[in-house]
Amino acid sequence: MTMLLADQVAVVTGAGDIGSVVAATLRDHGAKVTVWDRSPEALAQVTSLHPDINVDVVDVVDETAAATGAQRIIDEMDQIDILVNTAAVATFAPLAEMTRADWQTTIDVNLTGVFSCCQAVVPHLTARGSGSIVNISSIGGLRGEPEFSHYCASKFGVIGLSESLAREVGPSGVRVNCVCPGAVESTMNTDTMARDARRLDTTVDDIQKRIEDKTALRRLVQPVDVANAVVFLSSNLASSITGVAIPVTGGIF
Repeated sequence: MTMLLADQVAVVTGAGDIGSVVAATLRDHGAKVTVWDRSPEALAQVTSLHPDINVDVVDVVDETAAATGAQRIIDEMDQIDILVNTAAVATFAPLAEMTRADWQTTIDVNLTGVFSCCQAVVPHLTARGSGSIVNISSIGGLRGEPEFSHYCASKFGVIGLSESLAREVGPSGVRVNCVCPGAVESTMNTDTMARDARRLDTTVDDIQKRIEDKTALRRLVQPVDVANAVVFLSSNLASSITGVAIPVTGGIF
């Protein structure tokens, strides 16, 4: 395998299905990776699968925790080259029934968390004159979905934040992009399909078949598909790509 990220230092937020695979794929391409998550249990699972990946308990919503976590990496490794924001939550509710707490938690984690982590590393990246930030948005950041208004609002926001930041830090040599996964084979997507099955009075298998039939490739996206897009955007292969949101959806239409 070509080491696209040799000697790079990467931070990945979120130890879920996508985050853990992103971390492992960055590692496979030569990066030294640290995963941040607020759950010690989730981080323990990453460690059990990938003992060579560093982990740190960091709540991405807490700007002080994010700044302190970034400084720990800089103190230990002298640099940060890559930030990948995958940490996210998803709940479901019609807007008329949505609680303010569900709205606020979703915005806090999915959007404010991205802001906090970008703010923690951007001064370091711009001072070094290089670096890549990849924010994981969603197909739900490109179009709305029923009972998902808070999630879609947060993911639309991630794209807007990324496009603005790309223009802001581009003159310093730092790139900022988004990956927008479609239906990924993951715990979060399984929950979404179960929600849709209840709403439409059908089965999860039927919902999955409907989703697959709406894609050109007739399959769900795998976490590694998302990870490969992240590696590309983080590497010199994408040295002139910034401010874009790349769908990784299997060609959903």
